[in-house]
Amino acid sequence: MTDLIIKTASSIHEIDPEIWDHLSDDRPFQSHRWYAFGEKIMTDCSPTYLLVYKRKDFVARATFWLIRNEPLPDLQPALRTLAMSMLKRWPLFICRSPLANATGLIIPKGTERIDILSALAQVAVQETIPKGASFVVFDYLSEEETRGWPPAFSVAQVSDPGTIMQNRWDSLEAFLADGNKKDRQHYKRTLREAEKLGIRLKRYNKVPDIENALALIQNVDKIHGNAPNPWMRGLLANINEIDGSWLEARINNRLVGGGLILEDNAAQMTTALGLAENAPYVYFMLIYASLELAFKKKVRLLRWGSGAYDIKQRLGFSKMNDNYVIATGTNPMTRTLTKLFS
Repeated sequence: MTDLIIKTASSIHEIDPEIWDHLSDDRPFQSHRWYAFGEKIMTDCSPTYLLVYKRKDFVARATFWLIRNEPLPDLQPALRTLAMSMLKRWPLFICRSPLANATGLIIPKGTERIDILSALAQVAVQETIPKGASFVVFDYLSEEETRGWPPAFSVAQVSDPGTIMQNRWDSLEAFLADGNKKDRQHYKRTLREAEKLGIRLKRYNKVPDIENALALIQNVDKIHGNAPNPWMRGLLANINEIDGSWLEARINNRLVGGGLILEDNAAQMTTALGLAENAPYVYFMLIYASLELAFKKKVRLLRWGSGAYDIKQRLGFSKMNDNYVIATGTNPMTRTLTKLFS
């Protein structure tokens, strides 16, 4: 389409908040404020904003981050070392919302979609040339969003989608009353056993003990074979910038659990779970506390991460259709690797 124009920006602060948020249309973790927060935390990842205009109307966008320390899936130590070394030399150019496990692509449905995708893909690949990036990646896409891409891009599906629940309750009591007797009994038993163990839960607007919080979060990462989040320290240190909350569990003043709750556009995300070993019932205490906070703040939807699907589905969460990746290499070798990966 000859009437499409793509403008670029290197910071969210170069973009008018009103037009940005109008296109976001209340999508969770897509606000101008959220991206400003992301830029503050991800200081080692320079952003590139591709803004699509049709005549004078702002109709689509894609936000990319040049990432050299992307947390990689569970790999053999030698392979992980090789991959990390390669990414430091040839980084990834990834389209996503910062710190939120969400896409950075907002594009209209309908007949114009393919033309806009083609234009965005072409400019994105061109942007990698001076940056020396190895791959252009669009992740956290739905199955529907994988259609209509140029032939050079390949699609892959990863195994662990996030989870989500629409909020229709105004209190934890109403939520439990709407469930079954077994769940209500489990909640009461959790409170009783936690009381016996001396577990105390408290909410903070700042993380009071970042070092021990990081240690517990990394403990959970090790158990599940996850690479540590390289931006976690900055995230914990700045939650007051985004009205975040830190839930903390202690036994006799010993930190045994924690979790981070973030909000944007009336959506709540629970992340950064940290647990000590041999601390039963702490996980469920954190779950119920995060639910209680969500109902109190009257958020419209709740987003949790992947894993522990049986527990989350029992509580009413469902898997998100966001575990698709579209990618292309920027040279013959990486394009071949992309085809093999897909």
